Amino acid sequence: MPTLAEQIIPRRKLLLMLCETAIFTIVLLVGTSAPPLSDRHFLLLQPSLDLLHGILSCFTIAVICQASLSYNELYDWKTAQNRAELPNRLVHAWGYALMMLAFLVLVMPSLFVFPGIADVRRGTWKLILLLGLAFVAIYGFRIAFHWFFYKWRFGERIVVLGSSTEAQQLSRLVLDHPMAGFELLGIIEEPGQPPLVPAQGDPPILGSLESLRQLCRDEGISRVVVALRERRGKVPVDTLLACRMDGVQIEEREAMYERLSGKLAVESMRPSYLIYGRGFAKDPLTLVTKRLLDIALSLLGLLLSLPICLVTILLIKLTSKGPVFFRQERVGQDGVPFELVKFRTMRPDAESATGPVWAQKNDHRVTPIGRILRLSRIDEIPQFLNILRGEMSFVGPRPERPHFVAQLQHEIPFYGLRHTVKPGLTGWAQVRHPYGASVEDAREKLRYDLYYIKNLNLLFDLNIVLRTVKVILRGSGAR
Repeated sequence: MPTLAEQIIPRRKLLLMLCETAIFTIVLLVGTSAPPLSDRHFLLLQPSLDLLHGILSCFTIAVICQASLSYNELYDWKTAQNRAELPNRLVHAWGYALMMLAFLVLVMPSLFVFPGIADVRRGTWKLILLLGLAFVAIYGFRIAFHWFFYKWRFGERIVVLGSSTEAQQLSRLVLDHPMAGFELLGIIEEPGQPPLVPAQGDPPILGSLESLRQLCRDEGISRVVVALRERRGKVPVDTLLACRMDGVQIEEREAMYERLSGKLAVESMRPSYLIYGRGFAKDPLTLVTKRLLDIALSLLGLLLSLPICLVTILLIKLTSKGPVFFRQERVGQDGVPFELVKFRTMRPDAESATGPVWAQKNDHRVTPIGRILRLSRIDEIPQFLNILRGEMSFVGPRPERPHFVAQLQHEIPFYGLRHTVKPGLTGWAQVRHPYGASVEDAREKLRYDLYYIKNLNLLFDLNIVLRTVKVILRGSGAR
């Protein structure tokens, strides 16, 4: 079974991040401690309290720089592999890092202590120069990193067993996620099924089931992923057991899909995968801590957003007729309905003629001020009240209306499982999938929601909250 850490930070991505942390830290520490930028004598290799302070300061700036890299999608493989786009995004990341660093130096200059620089504020230009050099080093390292891993195919060697459409789809998924550290050799066809016809760019067909064990020995295969077209009574137990006795890992297609995509394969998943697999634990301590954090963060959110709420109320009253708040019935935990509260962003008669309908892009029912509220997510602030009342949590599947829940439960398998936890103000589906308003979008979001429920823990919640901040700052996903 894949672990949560494998999905959030795959092995190769973790190695990239650790190396870049070291690059930023070393460039800053050496640059501020040695001539020509240092303005006082300091022995870099001599252990001291000043050296420790310097390392911590450089590490803090490294984390700021990497947050800027993440904001500019530079830890996303599909973006970072574009060499034409890489320099441009690195320059943007450098600029964002400088802005954050300048703010912190201005507000908390004592946060940064460099043994070789007497006055951080007067030496800010030195930090700007060193950060520029560090980002140039990152550019060179990225080129070398990708060349080393993707030219020499340095990774865990795997094959996919199966003649199904799912086997081909999974193979393409492995190829699209090289950061996970898997090297796909190809597909082994299952007996008694029509032969696969690989499209351009698909992995090769390596042979039949009879050749699997010898192939694993000859090619150093460490994992076989089983994605059979027909499972009932057709699983090649003897061959797979022989491979397992040779030390080869045997894994179901659903487990690899979950590891690479961060969601569950709802359309092909068997109930036994949910019943016998790990996850879906409801640890009492986790649930109690999650509730206490919900209360504390909601109170803090209401307090900090009070000025914004007062301005919002005034703008809504001045620009459109109708109530300030919008109340709508939603389905909560265990299917219990509750009344969700938001700032009104649509006309009061938005559904008087049509009844419940999905929200659309550039929806004509949204008021001018409502578009701004939706884009900035200010319209969601009143849901802090739902969290305080215990109807919602900060993180969880977004609550849907009863009308759509009844429809989706009929059309999508396992849909009712998303109601086994409290709905959330934000969720894994919201930060991973663009805003959707259709049955297919609901199916895709369910894949993410079930993954969240399966792996529910506080660190996962923190990861989602940080991703949510990024989504809000970029203004993506609103309608």
